[in-house]
Amino acid sequence: MIDARNKFSHHFVIAVFSSLLVLILSFTETGLNRAVGAVPFFLLFFVMAIGPAVRIWPSLKKIPPKEFPWALRGELGIWFVVWSIVHILFVFRRRNWEVLEYILGMSPWAFGAFVAVFLGIILAVTSSKKAIGFLGFDNWKWLQNFAHVIWWLTVVHVIDRALLRPGFPSQDWLHWAYLIMVVIVPLLQVGDFTRKVIEHRKKV
Repeated sequence: MIDARNKFSHHFVIAVFSSLLVLILSFTETGLNRAVGAVPFFLLFFVMAIGPAVRIWPSLKKIPPKEFPWALRGELGIWFVVWSIVHILFVFRRRNWEVLEYILGMSPWAFGAFVAVFLGIILAVTSSKKAIGFLGFDNWKWLQNFAHVIWWLTVVHVIDRALLRPGFPSQDWLHWAYLIMVVIVPLLQVGDFTRKVIEHRKKV
């Protein structure tokens, strides 16, 4: 989520895009509850994929509209938090708002997802130029690196809820979409790391 150039127009685009995604998923066999749970992961996937993808293929930035949507990581991260909170509220509603009972009985994977949302809130609150000025760029950047922790905590939760269930391999297309996203992000990260090593070796 290392992008502090939050703009109202960008937030509007992500709000509309994510809301449409919820509606589209809701009108499939996914249903509203699962759609609201799926959209945060889609947004987080874009947050994690955009950075390494643009570094591997810089020409992506030349595709019009210029710098768009490649400059939306900050807004995507904030809306990941917004939809995650909505998802949590949906879960509480399904449990008849027995929040304390749910929290005390949650699995480690669900607890990890709660931690991910808590960290996401911290990153969202500090996703501004004022936060950079207050914390200092290096400290702010270190804090924003927790996006990787958020990703993997969320991945574990998704794998537990969607893939580690009776009847695998699943016949649910959404489960396979999750799996594809889970694979793509580390592949992009490895590709970006390899690119950096190759560039370094050329300078030696």
